[in-house]
Amino acid sequence: MLAPLTHALARIESVLDRAKLGVKWRFDLWESLQVLPYHGYGRPDRFRLKGRVLDDKRTDSEAGLSWWDNVRLTLRRFESDEIPGAHLRLAYGETALETETDEDGYFDVAFRPEPAPDAHEPWHDVRITLLAPQDGPPATAVARVVVPPPDAEFGVISDVDDTVIRTGATNKLRFARVVLLNNATTRRVFPGVGAFYQALQEGPDGEGFNPTFYVSSSPWNLYRQFMGTFAHRDVPEGPLFLKDFGIDPGKFIKSGHHAHKLDHIGRLLTFYRDLPFVLVGDSGQEDPEIYQQVVARHPGRIRAVFVRDVTDPARDRAVRLIARDLAMRGVPMHLVSDTGEAARAAAALGLITPEAVARVDAATAEEAEP
Repeated sequence: MLAPLTHALARIESVLDRAKLGVKWRFDLWESLQVLPYHGYGRPDRFRLKGRVLDDKRTDSEAGLSWWDNVRLTLRRFESDEIPGAHLRLAYGETALETETDEDGYFDVAFRPEPAPDAHEPWHDVRITLLAPQDGPPATAVARVVVPPPDAEFGVISDVDDTVIRTGATNKLRFARVVLLNNATTRRVFPGVGAFYQALQEGPDGEGFNPTFYVSSSPWNLYRQFMGTFAHRDVPEGPLFLKDFGIDPGKFIKSGHHAHKLDHIGRLLTFYRDLPFVLVGDSGQEDPEIYQQVVARHPGRIRAVFVRDVTDPARDRAVRLIARDLAMRGVPMHLVSDTGEAARAAAALGLITPEAVARVDAATAEEAEP
């Protein structure tokens, strides 16, 4: 019963979007054309980069906004107009290529960087120029692409909601309230998370660079809010994989959390075939079950799993059964009550330095809510 209605609504939405866009193209009624690149990832021989072109009023500083301003800001992120068929030029070193956005305003490119990126620098800039449409001077942006150095010990793949950022994702009303009433500077992270992820990034000698990737079932519309919160709360930056928002099959409203995360984790493990990974999540949704499947599908690739305990004892028992299964496969999984506990377990596994544990404990105490 719902499928025909969903498809009908999707068709109506598509027709209205095309009509609105057609008027803007014909009469040059652009508000503020923007190129929004998402953090990319790469190897010395290949970069992957995604982003979106939007017609959206630019967002000023989010500090000090009222709750009503936060609501308006969030709604504006969801109602921004994507630009299909926009033409872009990407440039890195001697490499230059052109691409165009799809029907939802996204561009997604892979290319060989020339010259190969400096192996000692993990972050690399790709300059993007919007060629058409134009409203005054061409819109430009700089995308950041992470390339793990040759001596990286492992990569980190982390969930976001209720793992890094306090969300209450298992309660839809609470989730909506948190998203609507907050902005990048007021979203709360769990105490000590920034220090713990920094310790994982620095690795067992405290001097390395292990890349961090984030996978969430939240919509791409919240990308800027998430990245702003990471920066504001000193959480290490990294590529963030979200979902499209809409009523079409495969988009945020329709598609499953499980398949989305499993797909993106699998892509990362395939892309970085020689790099082991540490997985971090929470017990509130399906992270333990997803990570169990990852371990089964990619034997020998996962160094450890950390799961934040945000659920009741009944759920904890199910999670511990998964931990037992992973232990039999040679992968330690820790169900932890706080970030300090995760840090101590990571140090015992040789993933971070003992000195880093003290820093995580200090940050956890300092950032704890009164």
